[in-house]
Amino acid sequence: MKRQLLILAALLGVLTSQAKLWTTSEVENIIRKVNTHWQANNPAEVRAFWDNAAYHTGNMEVFKLLQDRQMLDYSIRWAEHNEWKGATETDPAKWKYKQYGEGQDYVLFGDWQICFQTYIDLYNLDPQKKKVARAKQVMGYEADSKACDYWWWADALYMVMPVMTKMYRLTGEEKYLDKLYDNLRYSDSIMLDSETGLYFRDGKYVFPKHKTASGKKDFWARGDGWVLAGLAKVLQDMPADYRHQPFFVKKYVNLANGIKALQQPEGHWTRSMMDPQQAPGFETSGTAFFCYGLLWGINNGYLPRDIFEPVAEKAWDYLAGTALQADGRVGYVQPIGERAIPGQTVDANSQANFGTGAFLLAACEYYRYLQAAGQKDRRYWCSLAWKMAQPVLENMAKGELKKNMQTEFSPSFDNRDRSVVYMETFGRLMDGIAPWLALPDDDTEEGQQRRQLRTWALAAYKNAVDPASPDYLCWGKSGQNLVDAAFLAESFLRAWDVLWMPLDEETKQRYIHEFQALRRIDPPYTNWLLFSSTIESLLAKAGAQFDEFRVNTACRKVEEWYVGDGWYADGQAFAFDYYSSYVFHAMYLETLQAMIDAKHNSRIDYKKYYDRALKRAQKHAIILERFISPEGTFPVIGRSATYRLAALQPLALMAWYQKLPSELSNGQVRAALTSVMHRMFDVQDNFNEGGYLTIGFCGRQPDIADWYTNNGSLYMTSLAFMPLGLPASHPFWTEAAQPWTQVRAWGGQPFPKDHRWADDIQTRDKW
Repeated sequence: MKRQLLILAALLGVLTSQAKLWTTSEVENIIRKVNTHWQANNPAEVRAFWDNAAYHTGNMEVFKLLQDRQMLDYSIRWAEHNEWKGATETDPAKWKYKQYGEGQDYVLFGDWQICFQTYIDLYNLDPQKKKVARAKQVMGYEADSKACDYWWWADALYMVMPVMTKMYRLTGEEKYLDKLYDNLRYSDSIMLDSETGLYFRDGKYVFPKHKTASGKKDFWARGDGWVLAGLAKVLQDMPADYRHQPFFVKKYVNLANGIKALQQPEGHWTRSMMDPQQAPGFETSGTAFFCYGLLWGINNGYLPRDIFEPVAEKAWDYLAGTALQADGRVGYVQPIGERAIPGQTVDANSQANFGTGAFLLAACEYYRYLQAAGQKDRRYWCSLAWKMAQPVLENMAKGELKKNMQTEFSPSFDNRDRSVVYMETFGRLMDGIAPWLALPDDDTEEGQQRRQLRTWALAAYKNAVDPASPDYLCWGKSGQNLVDAAFLAESFLRAWDVLWMPLDEETKQRYIHEFQALRRIDPPYTNWLLFSSTIESLLAKAGAQFDEFRVNTACRKVEEWYVGDGWYADGQAFAFDYYSSYVFHAMYLETLQAMIDAKHNSRIDYKKYYDRALKRAQKHAIILERFISPEGTFPVIGRSATYRLAALQPLALMAWYQKLPSELSNGQVRAALTSVMHRMFDVQDNFNEGGYLTIGFCGRQPDIADWYTNNGSLYMTSLAFMPLGLPASHPFWTEAAQPWTQVRAWGGQPFPKDHRWADDIQTRDKW
């Protein structure tokens, strides 16, 4: 009996020591309460200096999460009051930054630049040049200057680092990332403590020149909070393939580990983090920034959940249970200063704009932490991709696809060899799922599925060109082979290291032979030219003999057929259909990139052509996103409607490339695409009794098939699944779901106006 009581007591102790289990609705109520109280009691018409601007970074995060127009209007009024500027001096010769200053000539001082974060966010919602004109002028000047000593105090790393990545997203110019890197290297040289990964507030406080009263290093909580939150914001907008991105990741993780070690039992961090007695008691602003920064790392896969989750949970419990007051005020915020001041009063009545902004940042990220909807979406995408791929690849890996596939053909199918169905099935399926299979292996359920599909796919690729295999494809039997050989080639280009390189040399040579033999097919004067160019560019990348004329002719003709605003004519005549989606944007970009990878020098400047084509694809992605209705449908137009989700390929491609235009967030694109998938696949029967796609657009609709349609053709729908090639930790999957454009427009919410995009990159032959 005594033993049972001890066990019961221990169990009760565990249960009572656990943190409160919060719900998203409770956190949303807190966010609304805090922000409503602040805005009701503080006018929006105040200056654009750092303290006010820091609040607005939190307010904009609230709007992104809750889409509350009243909260957005508050930031708009603030921005308009300040004429979308920070410090207002117009003569660059008078601009200052090397010491603290609140005058209008301190244009390059970070405390006057944090406002640009909000201005750029507001621009992305409703693009108007006036909103970012001053940001471009000031930050462009800084990015082009030779000086790197702009950020001499820790606060600046929150104030300005995210501005640099937002400027990169806004302009596409890498100089902002490079300047960010150079400036931060300077900051590290004067403030970074290499032993702990923490930052001193500035050069005055570096140990041992400065110590706490008891002789310890004096790390100021809000100062390090600025840095951690700033790094989280930077990594959110920085492309994963930026050459210095690992530098920022390492710095962020090191800082997070240093912060974790100094948390107090109540969940907060004291003002002097390593010496609680220097300025004892609760403090909210540093704790809120830490809570936000750590939660962001957990939500985005940069910090191990099992290690950092208890730290973040305790921090949130302090914020919601102690810092938050009954009327919506956020208390225990240390007043404006630059260090932990002994004897300074910080209590429940101590509130500030920047502290409220930091609290809102943490609350929004905690909401996302609870929601984790993106991972639910990803599981759904994976289940659909598996459902499509498993019957095809498992059978073809065994040489039994022709034996077991339940095929279907259009009622008006022409007299070509019907065995083209198998090449269409395999080539188009692999083109869509190749990015997913390129992810590294892991032991998750999804990782095991990927590994199995990749194993089957490699065996299927071998069988496809092995004349002794029952699943040897119908190479050379039909002009249609040129089309689907191009999709096979494109699948290799999209996952070169895991689908092409592991093939044995005999199999590679067989592909090269089959690809080269397709030159006997004279492509029609349409998008088919890109099928030839995709194949030839793969040969170039593989180091095989290729036909430069077929590549360059396709490029020149595609340029002639561009009609503007992201649309291509399919040959000499424009048709309002989805062939810009099905073929043009993706295969043109893949052709150009493969020629760049091959380092081939010809009259065509492939890099400039690529940059121009990329911008066109970004514009087309914007159009496609706007095609998606609030109900998750899109217009059924033109021929080849049975290709289903392939109509949205450029939108998926830009997401996978991590090149979404600034008008489109990861969260809204994922939400829009997921809504279409649910609308198309959850109710209607899109698979036949054998588990293969059935002819139709949304279910069984054989009468909409074209004369060239079979159910192998339909596997082009997999092209919408390319974002699965982004890891689960990528913002595409971790950002909270956002309403897409038509949801905003039809719901009375603000949304960006559409506008024409003109080419701004001109090319001439190199000789």
